[in-house]
Amino acid sequence: MSLLGEALSALRGRRRDVAVGGAEPATAGDDDRALVRAIIDGSHAAFAQLVQAHQRTCAHVIGRMVGDRDQVADLLQETFLAVFRQLHRFRFECSLRTWVSRVAYTTALQYLRRRRLEAQWMVAVEVPEELGIGDEGPGPAELSEALQAGRTLGAALERLTAPQRLIVGLHYLEDFDLAEIEQVTGLARGTIKSHLFRARQLLKQELTRRTTAGELL
Repeated sequence: MSLLGEALSALRGRRRDVAVGGAEPATAGDDDRALVRAIIDGSHAAFAQLVQAHQRTCAHVIGRMVGDRDQVADLLQETFLAVFRQLHRFRFECSLRTWVSRVAYTTALQYLRRRRLEAQWMVAVEVPEELGIGDEGPGPAELSEALQAGRTLGAALERLTAPQRLIVGLHYLEDFDLAEIEQVTGLARGTIKSHLFRARQLLKQELTRRTTAGELL
């Protein structure tokens, strides 16, 4: 297992330890349909359940995009207000998780547009589709003891661009596959693979540098 593989394994292993306001229970298929129907019918409890289930992922999306922790809470409120208003339009063409995450992404993007920061955030370079980058990833069983605390990995992640951090987080922390990331962000598959590839290369360089300097001990 490479150093980068161990780091990404650590990132996977931390995915259930990071929460915003509670755990994230899974809802899918018929459960999602029942939840959506209950919300449309006016159930406050059902809407609270939706918020609890998806606020962590939405906070991750927003936080990685805007880079301003003070704005996350406000933009989360905007996100779930938009979810509530638009839920009757949801046609289950993707999972509810993906759709809600897309609303969070759009809300953050609108904020960046208001701040005229969209062009800075949406920096992407296409790579050939045949490279097949980003489909694989190490499993949590390969967790590295040296990276369990996550301090070094977190510092390395801060060296990535905002789009790279978002996509790496969705892929490794939230377990989104490439198709789901494409649905959330609207980015082309090649662009997503490019970000993953470049992020893995940068993480490898940063983690190797820190290991050489003895910073993992």
